[in-house]
Amino acid sequence: MFRWLVQPFRKSIRNKLMLGMVLIAAIPVIVVTLLAMRNAHDSMEEEIIQSNRSRLTWVGEYLDERLRRLNNLIYSILYSPAYVDNIDLLDSDSLGRQFSAQSALMDLLTSTLYSEIDSLHGIELYTMTKNKLFYVSNQEFAITNTESIPEPWQQMFENRLDVQIVNHPSQPGRFYLMRTINRFEDRSKQGGILLDVRWDMLGGVLNMANPEDESLVYIADGEGNPLYRYGDADLEPAAFAGIFRGAEAAGEAGVVEHGEYYVFYSAAPSWPLFVVKIVPASLINASANKTGQYGLVIGFISVLASAGIAVFIALQTSKPIVRLAKSMQRFNVLAPTGPADVRPGKSRIDEIGMLEAKFASMTERLRDHITTEYVLNLQRQTAQLKALQAQINPHFLHNTLQMIGGMAMSKPPHEIYQVIRALSDMFRYIVRESDLSTLGKELAHVGNFMYIQERRYPNKLRFAVEAEPGLEGCTIPKLSLQPIVENAVKYGLEAEIGDEWHVRAICARIGDTVVITVRDNGAGIVPERLSRLQRQLQASHDPVWENEERIGLRNVNARIRMHFGPPYGVWIDSMRGEGTTVTVTIPYSTKDGMNGDQDSSGR
Repeated sequence: MFRWLVQPFRKSIRNKLMLGMVLIAAIPVIVVTLLAMRNAHDSMEEEIIQSNRSRLTWVGEYLDERLRRLNNLIYSILYSPAYVDNIDLLDSDSLGRQFSAQSALMDLLTSTLYSEIDSLHGIELYTMTKNKLFYVSNQEFAITNTESIPEPWQQMFENRLDVQIVNHPSQPGRFYLMRTINRFEDRSKQGGILLDVRWDMLGGVLNMANPEDESLVYIADGEGNPLYRYGDADLEPAAFAGIFRGAEAAGEAGVVEHGEYYVFYSAAPSWPLFVVKIVPASLINASANKTGQYGLVIGFISVLASAGIAVFIALQTSKPIVRLAKSMQRFNVLAPTGPADVRPGKSRIDEIGMLEAKFASMTERLRDHITTEYVLNLQRQTAQLKALQAQINPHFLHNTLQMIGGMAMSKPPHEIYQVIRALSDMFRYIVRESDLSTLGKELAHVGNFMYIQERRYPNKLRFAVEAEPGLEGCTIPKLSLQPIVENAVKYGLEAEIGDEWHVRAICARIGDTVVITVRDNGAGIVPERLSRLQRQLQASHDPVWENEERIGLRNVNARIRMHFGPPYGVWIDSMRGEGTTVTVTIPYSTKDGMNGDQDSSGR
C-alpha cells in the first residue's frame, strides 16, 4: 500500500510539484484554522477563569469582612462595661451581687445577639475561672455551672488556639466562631466567647459566585477541607481537599486544573478560610467547540479552494520541466568512464534552455574534478604509506649496531643472534606492502623493538604485554604501536632517574571496541605540552607532515581515523613525575587474506 501511494511521486516531478503546492497552500489554511480554534478555546477559557477569579476574590473579601464584623462583636462584649464590671462579681459572697452580675451579663449577650440576629443563632460565654457557661439564643437562655471544661473549649485550650472556626457538631448550616479570653499578664486562658453563626448569611453572595448549575461553591478551612457547600452539583468537595494548601495561597485568588475540573479558590485575608469553586472543564470546552465547528467548515472549504488553485499552478509550472526531463531521456546516463553523451537542446532561450546548455559542461567538469581529487588522494595515501615503510630511526639503528658490536666482544653468539634476528624481523615487517596488519603481528613487532631496548638497558628496562585471548587477528594499521612505545623509551624513560623503567601494553575488548593501553612510569609530560598534544589529537583534519621530522602520534591517530572513522583514534594522558598513558581504540574486526610474512622471532 505504501509503495503504491509513493510510486507516482517518485517517478514524476509534476506529481511532486502538485503535492508540494497543495501542501504549501493547504497547510497555512489548516494551521490558521487550528490556531483560530485554539485561540477561541483559550479566549473562552481565559474569560471564564478571569470571571470566576474576580467573583471568588470579591466573595473572599466579603467573607473576610463579615467575619471581622462578627469578631468585633466579641471584642464589643469583652470591652463592654457590663462585662468588665460584673465578671468578677460572679463569685461574690453576696448572692444578690451574683444574681445582679449574671443578669447583666445575660442582658449584654442578648442585646449583642439581636444586633446581628440575621447572622447569629446564639452566643455563648464561658468563664473557666468561675466555672460558668452562659448561653443565649432566640429560643432559650441558660446559665450552667461546669465542673470540667466543656467541648469544644477543651480541644481549643489543648491546642493553644486563640481563635477557631469549626462547623456545628450537629447542624450543617451553622458554624462556631470562637475566641478565647486571655489574662493580660501571662496570656493564660480564662475562658472564651462563642458565636453560633448561620452559614446562610453568605447565601446571597455565594449565589452570585455560582451561576452555573453544574458548578459547586463551598467554604474550606486552611487545609482545603470543606466546611460548607452551596449548590446542587453532584460533586464531592472532599475529593478536591488535597490539591492546594492554605499556606501556599494565603491572601491570593488562584485556579488549579484537577482532572476534568477547574478549581478556583480565594482566601479570606484575615482568616484561615477559603472560598472554593469547582467548574467542570466541559463548560469551557462546550462553547469553544461550537466556535471550532464553524471554523472547521470554513477551513475545509478554504483548503479545497487552495488545493484547486495549487494544482492548476503546479500543472502550468511543471510543463517546461517535464519537457526538459523528456529531452534529457534521449541522452546517455553519465558513465564512470568515457565522455558523457549529452547534447544541449536549442528550442528554448529561457532558464530551462540554459539548464540544458549547462548540463553537459557541468557533468564533464564534475567528472574531471572527481577524478582529479581521487587521484590526488590516492597519491597522498600512497606517499604516506611509503614514508611509513621507509621510516626507521637512524639513531635507533646506529645504537643497535653499536650494541651488537659491543656484544661481539663480551656476549655469547646466541645472544648476538637473538638481537640480529629481532632487528631483521623489524625490517621485514616494516617493508610489507599492506598498510593494515593484525594486532598479534603489531605486538610481535613491538616486542622485537623492546627486546633490543632491553638489551641496551639490562636489569633496568622491563616490558610486558597483557592481551585478552582472541584479539590476535584484530585489524590495525601497521606501525600504530611502535611509535608509542618508542616515545615512552626516548622521552619518558631515558629522562627518568630511577631504579627500574616499566612499559606495559594492555589489550582488552569492550563490546565492539578494542582498547590498547600503553603505560610507562617515566618522567611524564608538562601540562602545556600535554594540552597541545591533546588538542592536536582531537583535531578532525588530517595532520600536515611537512613540518614534522618523523611520524608519531598524530600520524597514528590520523591513519586509524582514516581506516575506521572518527569514533576511533589515540588519546594521551600524563602526570608530571608519574608517567604517561596512551590509549588506542580500534574496532573489533578481522580481514581475510592478511597472512603475509609470519613473525618468527623464536623467543
